Amino acid sequence: MRYRPLGKTGLLVSELAMGCMRLPEDSPDVAAQTVDEAISSGVNYFETTRGYINGRCQHLTGGGLKGRSRGLIVSGKAGVTPDTTADSYRAEIELQMQILGVDYLEFFQVGWFSLDRLELLTKKGGALEALRRAQDEGLIGHIGFTGHDTPDNFTKVIETGIFESLTIPYSILNRSYEPTIKRAGELGVGVVAMCPVAGGVLATPSRRIQELIPGGVRTTVQAALHFVLANPDVSCACSGMSSVEMVRENVAAVNSFDGVAGADWLAIQKILDDFAALGGAFCTGCRYCMDCPHGVDIPGNFQLRNYADVYGLEDWAVKAYAQMTAETRASACTQCGECEPKCPNKLPIVQQLADVARRLGQC
Repeated sequence: MRYRPLGKTGLLVSELAMGCMRLPEDSPDVAAQTVDEAISSGVNYFETTRGYINGRCQHLTGGGLKGRSRGLIVSGKAGVTPDTTADSYRAEIELQMQILGVDYLEFFQVGWFSLDRLELLTKKGGALEALRRAQDEGLIGHIGFTGHDTPDNFTKVIETGIFESLTIPYSILNRSYEPTIKRAGELGVGVVAMCPVAGGVLATPSRRIQELIPGGVRTTVQAALHFVLANPDVSCACSGMSSVEMVRENVAAVNSFDGVAGADWLAIQKILDDFAALGGAFCTGCRYCMDCPHGVDIPGNFQLRNYADVYGLEDWAVKAYAQMTAETRASACTQCGECEPKCPNKLPIVQQLADVARRLGQC
């Protein structure tokens, strides 16, 4: 396992981090073995929170940690609301440490954060006071945040200087945060890339995606992890793992990464820009066409078509289409045409929905 600086914290983080939200709820022994396997393989970053897995995430993680937190980067997480006080947030920190069975957390993250919650965090008697006091008392080491706000807003958040890391989605299929990641690199803020396999989408075989990576890779998962790690401003790829086998597969994928030359990274970016442009020629996801009076999820259907046509993920797209409710599928289009005048790109939406239904409608 290779390690990278986690921003300016002075910590070295494993290139593969473990998101603990996918541990098996009904198998605490398997969960403990999965965490233990990750530690034995050199993974040293574990992202947890109390609410995941029906409130069982940290109980399941704790079984594998066995009290080990010093020397590992174990992260707790809690959100802020208008009712959050320094006392209530301190109680949450202590409760999460108790559940995990540890006496120290290297990171505590403000979860589900957005720019419009900054005042809630920094208000007098608020959560930031609790975090600073916990740092002073040696309960936690560093403060980060996670969320899904816009790239511009998250850039403003990291420029406040409050946070030492941010955890954001980043993958071949979601590159929207690249400007924020670049700015984080300039500021020395650690970047934990979550959803590097796009919530499992990139576990689907795709020769087109595998061919993106110079030198070739054996699997689409390998290509996905190599892409994330090829970004020089990413500290680690944080993947949710639910079994020992999944840990071993992801560790092997990360360990096979030997780096990407600058020219190759630019070439990958150019290809992905071309992919995005091709997808945009169909639908940009602006949602001006919505809401459909008959309930069809127009941009959702077109996104699945883009995954199939642009990224070669046809098997996954067919399965995802089958999982849509009947009224939201392209096949439910009545051809009323109300959507077409609203489309700024003047797309023939009715015709394209019929194409999606033919292409993906094996249900």
